[in-house]
Parts: sequence; C-alpha cells; structure tokens
Amino acid sequence: MTTKLVYVLTCSPDKFYIEQALIAVFSARHWNPDACIVLMVDDKTDALLQGKRAEILEYVSEKIVIPFEDASLSPMYRSRWIKTSVRQLVKGDFMFVDCDTIVCRSLDGIDNFDCTVGAVLESHLLVRDYCDSLRNRAVSANTQIGVDLDEEKEYYSSGVILVKDSKVSYRLFENWHQFWLESQALGLPIDQPSLAKANREVGHVIQRIPDTYNCILFTRNSFTEHAHILHVAAFRNPCFLFTEKVFKEIKEKGLEGWVRNAILHPHDTMLPFDYSVRHSTLGKRLRWIKSISTTASVINYNLPELLDDFPMQSSLRNAVLWFFHHRRYGLGASLWMVWKRTQVLRKKDLKDNVCKK
Repeated sequence: MTTKLVYVLTCSPDKFYIEQALIAVFSARHWNPDACIVLMVDDKTDALLQGKRAEILEYVSEKIVIPFEDASLSPMYRSRWIKTSVRQLVKGDFMFVDCDTIVCRSLDGIDNFDCTVGAVLESHLLVRDYCDSLRNRAVSANTQIGVDLDEEKEYYSSGVILVKDSKVSYRLFENWHQFWLESQALGLPIDQPSLAKANREVGHVIQRIPDTYNCILFTRNSFTEHAHILHVAAFRNPCFLFTEKVFKEIKEKGLEGWVRNAILHPHDTMLPFDYSVRHSTLGKRLRWIKSISTTASVINYNLPELLDDFPMQSSLRNAVLWFFHHRRYGLGASLWMVWKRTQVLRKKDLKDNVCKK
C-alpha cells in the first residue's frame, strides 16, 4: 500500500485519547503491516508519550510534532487545527483517519480508488434522506457559516478522508482550514460544516468512497460485519473497547493479550443491532449467543467490573448479569438473545439506518 495512513492525536493528562488512538493505530498496523502510518501530535501531547503511553510509537512509521506558541489552546482546538492543515503538512497520497476507529481488514484497495478526494456520506445518507433530528442539527450548524444544506446533495463525514497529492486537494484544505478558523471564531468548533463549505468553493471535488471505509456505528447500519474501518461515536458507543474502564486498563498495562484479541475481533465487542436481530436466521442468533458468551467470559476474567456496563434496558438485566458473574455465560447470552428477539419483533418499524427519515 503506497497511500499513507494519517492520525491526529491531541490529549490532556487526565483524558484517554492516547489509549483510544493506540487501539486505532494498533489495528491499522496489524492489518496493514507495510503501511506508512503517520502520527501527528501537538507539543503538549508529545510530552505525554512516556512509559506505557509510548507504546503507540511502536506502530507508527513517522511522528510529526506540531508546536503551538499559545499554551492555553485546548486539545480540541489543537486537534482541529492540525486536522484541517494535514494536506499542507504531509507529502504524497494519504488517508486521514480519526482516532476513534478500528481498522478491521487490509486497506490496500485505497491505492486504486479513482478520486482526488474521497469520503463517506454523513450517516451513509444523501441529505434528502436525513431524519428530522439529523437534518435539523446539520442544517443549524451549516447555516451558521453560510452553507445552505438544502442546496447540497451530499454532505460528507470528515472522520475518514482519502486525499491524493494534487493541486485541488491543497486548495480544498487551504479553504477548509480558513473556514474552520472562521467557524471557530463564531463558536462552532466542529470541522464538518467548514469542510462542506470548502468543498463547495472548489467545485465539489469530494467523491464518495465505499461506506465500509468509514462505517459509522451510531447509524446502526446493516453492513458493519463487512467494514474496513469501524467508526465509534462517543455519544452512542456500542463497543465495550471504547469505554473509560478499558482505557484505564490500557493506560496502566498497555495492550495486553485479551485487549489485543478484542481489537482484532471488534464485532465480538458489541451487541448486535436491532435491525440485524430482526432479520437474522436461527443460525445467526446461535452464533451471536456463542460470541456474547465468549466475550462475557473474557471480560469477567480480566475486567469483571466492565460487565456492570452491559447495555440492557429490562428487568431481566440483573438476571443476565447474575449468570455472567457466576460463569453461566451461555445461559446469560441466551436469555439476552431471547429478550432482544422478543423486543424487536414487537416493533413495527426497524430501519437498517436509524438516521433515515
């Protein structure tokens, strides 16, 4: 693979973004052993990469440190500043990847993508198909910086961006950085609206790449098992790996065997979505029971307090947890699957993407 993989990491001493990035970079290196992986950090974060937290450097090919004269700038500001400047700081073709991701397979196919800049649609949908809540949120943010989202057919996620080394990609990022600085001054720190504005300014250069390269998990889509890159949103996290308890464990001990194995089998770290359960076969449900049972046993052996975060809104939750804590993993997983199957069959409308109108 000749396309570089680029990650931007900023962190304060009391946060766990380094551990989150370690999961992302480790998974990328495992599935792409020959890839050039570039880690971009600010000077404050670089000072934190010591002891166990320096493990991330074992999996990167190059570290780029960006100094900031103003020490008062927040990690979020520094992160967005670097992210919107990546094209000017990294030579050659690259794919920018957010740190709240897990690479699930080889990415060597991106070398053959025929686009100057490529990305996945926000929530995997055209703007016209957004549900009201998603549409209202996106329209409100874009209106603040002068973008009429009703005139845009496609609105792209900035979590994974494939960027070829071309004049138009440099112009796109120059505009993106400037528009983000302007939106930041208006109190809008997120970078996606400014990317949409920059894309419009250069004639809509961004093209769609397959959804599997930025599988946004909060949409509860139907193709997660085929994902190249899973994108775990903090505000709706279905994956136990991206939890504070696991991050603390990684910070103290590094990537130990059971965590490594979970990263390499991420679909076992999250419960199946409603839509998948609704349309599943008996064989599939039995495989899920086995997977949940195995995962529960691994957690109970290594980090038992993590089981208390088991997501289940039901009076049966305590019974499921009792089975798990008492090593009756098959019974607990079976009870959960029976409950979930019953729940989804009662629902009249289950969409393969909950962000659809």
